[in-house]
Amino acid sequence: MANEEKEPKNEQIINTEAAKAKVEEVAGNVKEGANNLFSKIKENKSLSIVCCAVCAVVAVVILALLFGCVFGGPKKVVKTYAKVNYIKPNAKKVCKMMHKNILESVYDDVDECIEKGEEALEEAEDDEDEVKYKSYKITNSKKLDKDDVEDYAEMLDKYYDINEKHLKKVVRYSVNLDAKGSDNDKKLYIYVGKIKGKWYVIDQSTR
Repeated sequence: MANEEKEPKNEQIINTEAAKAKVEEVAGNVKEGANNLFSKIKENKSLSIVCCAVCAVVAVVILALLFGCVFGGPKKVVKTYAKVNYIKPNAKKVCKMMHKNILESVYDDVDECIEKGEEALEEAEDDEDEVKYKSYKITNSKKLDKDDVEDYAEMLDKYYDINEKHLKKVVRYSVNLDAKGSDNDKKLYIYVGKIKGKWYVIDQSTR
């Protein structure tokens, strides 16, 4: 297990800086192309309508890259999940993060999920033996191969009635939870799946 952590096979680390660089590269190419197009418009007035359409498409593409690569994605889901489940427990945020079908397999609706979650947190606050986690760290990530994705798709379909065709990707994150001042540090695998274009936590295990 130790070797796998140091040199994970087929590991695909999500790099925010790389994503920003890619966006800047795309934006630079778009700008150059736009300048060339504007030069042609001066020569041919009939291109003005085309120009408007192209600019609109360009704006959408850049926004999609920014929000999809830099501000969103599976890593953000894992960060939020770690925070609201372990660092600063928040029942409402936990319930809001859950896929509707998964939530309704346990609770009647979101309100019941929040109510039960808040009750559990109150009990935990009164428990002197309850472990308090102070921080977390994502150590690496791995994009699961096609066979593993299919296995998760079948599981979601069988137990939560989520059409297996809707699960397109699964990424496994290694997360370390630090309970400072105690021996209760925890190491987790958190799995996030892309279902109909949105990322959800679909599994968790201790490593």
